[in-house]
Amino acid sequence: MAQCVPFLGTFLTELEMLDTALEDYVEGNEINLKKREKEHTVLAEIVQLQEAAQKYTLEPEEQFGAWFQDTERLSEKASYILSCKLEPRS
Repeated sequence: MAQCVPFLGTFLTELEMLDTALEDYVEGNEINLKKREKEHTVLAEIVQLQEAAQKYTLEPEEQFGAWFQDTERLSEKASYILSCKLEPRS
């Protein structure tokens, strides 16, 4: 069974904010352990969710699968435009 993480974008946003907000090194060219600890917390949560997902066995529903296969696919450009409408860049 493939591993999964719900709302991965939330975690990526948090990691990006940590990377932007905190310096990699502090006084004396020492590694910023505060930053690394916060990054570790986010990554540990992702791993925890992946491990929890392994406990579930989901059986596909044929009716949903048929509906999903018949759904019209958006082009990459249309997907991007819709994405920008739903989550505008700040």
